[in-house]
Amino acid sequence: MHWRRIPPDEGPEALLFFGVRLHGHLGPFMAAGLRMGALALKLLDHPGYHGIAAEVETGTAPPVSCLVDGIQISTGCTAGKGNLRVRDGGIPRATFHADGKKVRITLKERWAKEFHDTAEPEELARRVLYLPEEELFEWEVTP
Repeated sequence: MHWRRIPPDEGPEALLFFGVRLHGHLGPFMAAGLRMGALALKLLDHPGYHGIAAEVETGTAPPVSCLVDGIQISTGCTAGKGNLRVRDGGIPRATFHADGKKVRITLKERWAKEFHDTAEPEELARRVLYLPEEELFEWEVTP
């Protein structure tokens, strides 16, 4: 089998397919992690996998920690490579570093609440794939 990276420009459905394979089910926090990681790569103008690091503030308690799996799929940052760290906090936020630049991205509070309260997590996750980035996230880039 030939392994290859998943370029973010392959589209949200390709990222979603691999996200579900890794994570085990479809949920809105995982889908938001896919989008958050893809946004970080775009803002940092970076291809991912190597030369980038992510520090996620979700902690390890689901469902907010599901964001981590989406970030792994979309950025290629992993604990095994040492370029992914998960800090305690319970906050759907991550900071990405590459080439001397940094971007901090936070899921807007309105969405975090809706993700927790939804009775239809799969339907909401599919919606998250196509929402405008500005509607989902707040971010700050530091050169």
